[in-house]
Amino acid sequence: MDYPITLHHFFTSHQHNYFTRPKFEVGTAATRSLEILLFTADRGIKGDRFEESLYPVTFFSLEVAEAIEVAFERAIDIKLYRRNITISGINLCELIGKKFKIGEVVFEGMAHCNPCTWMDAVIERGTYRQMKGRGGLRAKVIQGGTMILGETTLQSDTILIKDPTEAMRLSKIPG
Repeated sequence: MDYPITLHHFFTSHQHNYFTRPKFEVGTAATRSLEILLFTADRGIKGDRFEESLYPVTFFSLEVAEAIEVAFERAIDIKLYRRNITISGINLCELIGKKFKIGEVVFEGMAHCNPCTWMDAVIERGTYRQMKGRGGLRAKVIQGGTMILGETTLQSDTILIKDPTEAMRLSKIPG
């Protein structure tokens, strides 16, 4: 099935500013904004801090970012979330465990991109809570290619029906 989406922002950074650092000691590595991304199978974005990790690409929903801005009644610089790709039009949690294609690139959604408590320090207290269950998607690259910013199509065999801002629901195991 084809789903209309928009790719709004591409970001990379060669070092971690939050992850792996002492608690609430923010790093100074620049976040680069790009208009084109080149992907290689089984790798992430060239030069990005997660290029060779298990889940090398991170997606974040523009609708979630906008909902957080409404909750805090202020604009928030999208770069502060430190996700690689800002996308709109779909609920990213529906792609966990699924393969999908954007342009030439085939991804597999691997896991929810859990927010960390850094979000409270860098953006505003309560950001972590706002992002819980809707922090984005960690994915790996199955087939490489190029992606460019703008309106495009996401192809998936999965029927995607959830609102983009809906939080992921965790199943409760009967005890």
